[in-house]
Amino acid sequence: MALTRSPNKRDRAWIEISRKNLRHNLEVFRKLLAPRSTPIWVVKANAYGHGIELVAKEISRTIRKGRGEWFAVDSIDEAISLRRAGITSPTIILGYVPLARLVELPKLHVRYLVSSAETVRALSKIKGSRGVRVHIKIDTGTTRQGVMPQDAVTLANLVRASGLTFEGVATHFANVEDTDNPTYAHLQLERFVECVQNLRNAGFPIPVVHAACSAAAMVYPESLMTAARVGIGLYGIDPSPITARAFRAKHRGARLVPLLSWRARVALVKLVPKGTPIGYGLTERAERAMRLAIVPIGYADGFDRTLSSTGTVLIRGKRCPVVGRVCMNMIIVDVTKAHEVRQEDVATLIGAQGKVAVTAQQSAEAAHTIPYEIVARLAQHLPRYLV
Repeated sequence: MALTRSPNKRDRAWIEISRKNLRHNLEVFRKLLAPRSTPIWVVKANAYGHGIELVAKEISRTIRKGRGEWFAVDSIDEAISLRRAGITSPTIILGYVPLARLVELPKLHVRYLVSSAETVRALSKIKGSRGVRVHIKIDTGTTRQGVMPQDAVTLANLVRASGLTFEGVATHFANVEDTDNPTYAHLQLERFVECVQNLRNAGFPIPVVHAACSAAAMVYPESLMTAARVGIGLYGIDPSPITARAFRAKHRGARLVPLLSWRARVALVKLVPKGTPIGYGLTERAERAMRLAIVPIGYADGFDRTLSSTGTVLIRGKRCPVVGRVCMNMIIVDVTKAHEVRQEDVATLIGAQGKVAVTAQQSAEAAHTIPYEIVARLAQHLPRYLV
């Protein structure tokens, strides 16, 4: 749910997206990619949990006429959501489209990243598909989507023979975030460059070539081709701590700033005596008389269950630990040291209150995962506001 008004007292939980920080990150990457690479702004997975329509519309407002920036999505449904939102910028679908839904591509005027001859043949049989622009994915070592480099010319010939437009070629890095050991990233890049050259030698001009993701764009300028896909970095989340350090070193302290703040209202405050069991499974007992706050957010909303007894939220600018197990729709928070906390106070699950902050990276470390997962799994039913 994407909105532009401000949160109000009717909301029990919501997400705020900072317009200022989004524009800051856009300019960081525009300067980084210019003049060689066209930005492809990746808004898949509901814009990494930030709200696909909200984010894409705001980016569109910042695109100067003639700049020709693109969007990338994972699914055909995400492409449809952009078109319904009035976004007409070039858009590429990076993920799989079932063969039965290929019929929808011509009307959407989107690019499609293909990896198999079966998809190309099925697409070519659809009325109106002649001229549909496809990009070929090359598997240079991630072992996911993509045709093997030695089979790229064969697939390109099939695309041409099918009447489709072979517009671009792409690959994806497996561990480009590990800047301490760039050996494998360099190997993948070498394989890709060789494959692109083989395609051109076979008579394919390939106007659009893209390999770089956020991390590659930040630390490996040699990975910048005619376009670059900017995903997690757009949202102000570093691809990895190692990447962040390398980026700041290369670009004199340049930094990305997070866009997202996740907040909820305290539903209840209660006092419990020493020894009181807390939550499901009786996993904790009050070691002393405690003051607890109930916050109406749980794993159904995207607050990971692995944050049970390890997560932290901010209330009135103070760090308050999660106690007991995370429930489906609520968490229990120890506010014993924050005596002033009252019902309806705002709890921050990701973001800042005053001079303190809980970041997606910190939550990811507590949950033994990556910040991508923390934000991408934020429930779509949470209202999102551009602030």
